Amino acid sequence: MVVPIFGLILAGWLLKAVGIFPERLVRLVNSYVYYVGITVITFVSLHDTNKDLLLDPDIYLLSLIPIVAIIVVAMTAAHMLKLNRISIPVFIICAFFGNTAYIGFPLNMAVAGKSSLGLTAFISSIYTVAVFTVGAYLFQHYAAGKPESGKPNQGKSYGLKSMLSGLLSIPVIWATILGLSLSWIAIPELIRTPLDWISMSTSPLALLATGAMITGYDFREKAKPLGAICAIKLAVMPAAVMIAAYTLSGGISGPVYRSSLLEAATPVGVTNAVLAEQFKADKKLASSAIVISTALFIISLAIVLMFV
Repeated sequence: MVVPIFGLILAGWLLKAVGIFPERLVRLVNSYVYYVGITVITFVSLHDTNKDLLLDPDIYLLSLIPIVAIIVVAMTAAHMLKLNRISIPVFIICAFFGNTAYIGFPLNMAVAGKSSLGLTAFISSIYTVAVFTVGAYLFQHYAAGKPESGKPNQGKSYGLKSMLSGLLSIPVIWATILGLSLSWIAIPELIRTPLDWISMSTSPLALLATGAMITGYDFREKAKPLGAICAIKLAVMPAAVMIAAYTLSGGISGPVYRSSLLEAATPVGVTNAVLAEQFKADKKLASSAIVISTALFIISLAIVLMFV
């Protein structure tokens, strides 16, 4: 069921290793997937989704409660590991923000079919809002606010206005807004057909790009924080969703539980390395966490699928 997902990730890595998928092409594919593909999937999926489902409070409970819980757990672990200030925010966002689009979308399609994409896209949008608000604040507080050395830090300082501006610059956020607000209008076939073609091209390209972005690092220097990030993201995060689903509202099940669990179980998101670079934080930790968690995801997903 999910073998093709890992097959495409491996294919992307092999194509990059032999030089067929050079760095410039990886960047172009990433730009297409992020700015066009994921945006189109989000718009179309939310446009077609039953809006009563998106008003279900269980969606928010199974997304926000685990996010808050993991932030608390990760913040505690980061201080116990005595990480420096530029590593703390990276550690925290890597612990809660996964690859909800590049891997989450094709994973949900493989497990539950194309009909699950509307719900998946909405849950992914919740995570995106969280990382660009809470995550941006953590970067500003730790990395941009008080640099480890005596040198001034050049990371961006984010206030409320900057956070809102940052959110509105994300194509997926606009796709979410437009998909929900224009759902009462039928999409003409002349427009719908190319949108569907773009949607179909996105998942395989996203997985190939994920594999191509897996590059080698010397992980020994950051072995402890990397191990902690992977344990929290791949084990504690999905466990938090399962516990919340079991204890809330007399037990939450069905499509909301399934998509929430699969999105929570995804490995560390590639966006985290971009944010780390933007705020002059520990990009090496973020990049290494992406590589290690994606490799371990093969094992963790097999366990998570037992509870779907």
